[in-house]
Amino acid sequence: MAWLRAMRSLPLSNIKITGEFWSVRQDRLVAVTLPHIYDQLAQTPRLDNFRRAAGTEEGPHAGLPFDDSDIYKWLEACAYGLTIRNNPRLSARTDEVIALIENAQMADGYLNTFFQLKHPTMRWKNLNMLHEMYCAGHLFEAAAAWKECMNDERLLEVAVKLAQHISSVFGPNKRRGYCGHEEIEIGLIRLSEVTGDPQYRKFAKWQVEERGKKPSPFEAELQDPEIQALSPWGGTLLRSDEEYNGEYAQDHAPIREHTQIVGHAVRAMYLYTAATELADGEDDAKLETAIETIWGNLTQRRMYITGGIGPSARNEGFTADFDLPNLSAYAETCASCGLILWGHRLLQLSGTSDYADLMERALYNGAISGISLSGDTFFYDNPLESRGGHARKPWFTCACCPPNIARVIGNLGQYVAGISESTFYVHIPCGMEADVDIAGQRVRVIVESNYPWSGKCEIRVESSTPALMSIAVRIPEWSDEMESDLPDAENEADYKDGYAIFRKTWTSEDRLTIDLGLSAKWIEADPRVLDNVGRVALECGPLIYAAESVDNKFPPQLFTADLETEFEFSPVAALDGSFAITVDGWKVPASKSGALYGEADTSAPQPSRLTLIPYATWANRGPSHIQVWLRRP
Repeated sequence: MAWLRAMRSLPLSNIKITGEFWSVRQDRLVAVTLPHIYDQLAQTPRLDNFRRAAGTEEGPHAGLPFDDSDIYKWLEACAYGLTIRNNPRLSARTDEVIALIENAQMADGYLNTFFQLKHPTMRWKNLNMLHEMYCAGHLFEAAAAWKECMNDERLLEVAVKLAQHISSVFGPNKRRGYCGHEEIEIGLIRLSEVTGDPQYRKFAKWQVEERGKKPSPFEAELQDPEIQALSPWGGTLLRSDEEYNGEYAQDHAPIREHTQIVGHAVRAMYLYTAATELADGEDDAKLETAIETIWGNLTQRRMYITGGIGPSARNEGFTADFDLPNLSAYAETCASCGLILWGHRLLQLSGTSDYADLMERALYNGAISGISLSGDTFFYDNPLESRGGHARKPWFTCACCPPNIARVIGNLGQYVAGISESTFYVHIPCGMEADVDIAGQRVRVIVESNYPWSGKCEIRVESSTPALMSIAVRIPEWSDEMESDLPDAENEADYKDGYAIFRKTWTSEDRLTIDLGLSAKWIEADPRVLDNVGRVALECGPLIYAAESVDNKFPPQLFTADLETEFEFSPVAALDGSFAITVDGWKVPASKSGALYGEADTSAPQPSRLTLIPYATWANRGPSHIQVWLRRP
């Protein structure tokens, strides 16, 4: 069946997150994270580059070629943040930065401070590595967010000028070209949505479909010494055995011929997110099959249990099936953010909960592990094992991850719920209040829960008159048995595509209670993941757990878990009340001889206990040894 959008998200102004887990994080986003990111933008050359491009300050470009994108992502996150929380000082900062962007744009619409200041004669010549269109795409997304959330068109005017400039250079019957780092495709789709102009969506479709056709425009760039001098590393990434293969940038084949997830993980997520959006209503069986095949390859063979993706630091991306090392895992924060974006698009088109399951896994584990509980330090990579060598940092030279995770937290309302003509979908049952127009009338849907610490929630509908509508609640993949209670319901729930659907004429007295049966359980990996042979991981609801030496006074690498253990739960005040789980097992004893090597000791290991915490909270108390996959008997 052809994909046709099954549901849509609610405007952020219509949904409020009330559950403690996320509302605390959204408070910190606006009060701490977004001001902190602004300070980093101001202390590094990023804002100065715009002043210099505008001619209000003297000086050359400083920093990386794609640093402009950090500002655009921050602005997008601010649009979300200021929609859900008021912060006058932050609002004033955004006014300042938007004015800088307006002043830096050239008369012909071009905007990229790296080329304006450093290489003004090389515009649009190095598409394979220097991110001109990537930066533009993030500007387009920020502009769309400001229009939708704040009804502010200042950035939109800049974005439209730049989009018109780019489309005057590239496109059908013009120059063939697309960006080495996908992103503009998503931005163009968003621009089309907020302007109502289909030309931007058509341009995005053209770029997606040109990628991978032979010869690639990148091949000519790699053969030009002047272009190559701007990014001498490009050939190393895009060639294999001296031959161009393009896998790093998903430029190895036309998209309908893709069968495996390859290359740079973030680039791949952005490409497939855009391609999924473009498949909506197109009745394009080959494109749908390719996207589903790639998703299956990713989630069944190349994804960490945390929703982290991309094991290799060399290409910031993928290697081979089942190659998922723990200690050296790259699993970039941005890549998990991208997985959330892609999973959300697939969920909206298909209405199938499988995509929400993976979206939730990445959200609660691989993505938010990238930001500290204090909101002002970050991880770039997210390994599943550490021997004390990882520490969160306030910023990075390449700082894509901090504003990216800020975008996700600010935009959370888009991911937790959805709506169709007559159905309200609860994808993630965190506490929320949503005002929606459904089945011809205005209603408020209220979800009360302590998710993810509890699998129980209560849902009610408030409206001025009884409302005939459906409420669909996702049954997560980790739930072994869901129980529900809806007094005086005429019919039992229907079950479709992983959702329990309750349809009735709702009054304010109705209470739907759900219990997802949240419990802790041991998980094992496919034995082809060689790093995890003879090991288990602990899962509790949507959360993956990890053992940290700060709780245990010894490296968890020495521990073997007793799989018959009774789990003990206790809150950890230092981790925002996150629940720790303590298990029984055995600890490898110290060497009796003290020698580096000696005859094997056949005595029994020492009985011991181990405390585990949610993976996303590790290293919030300083560097330590951590382990997700524990040895089993």
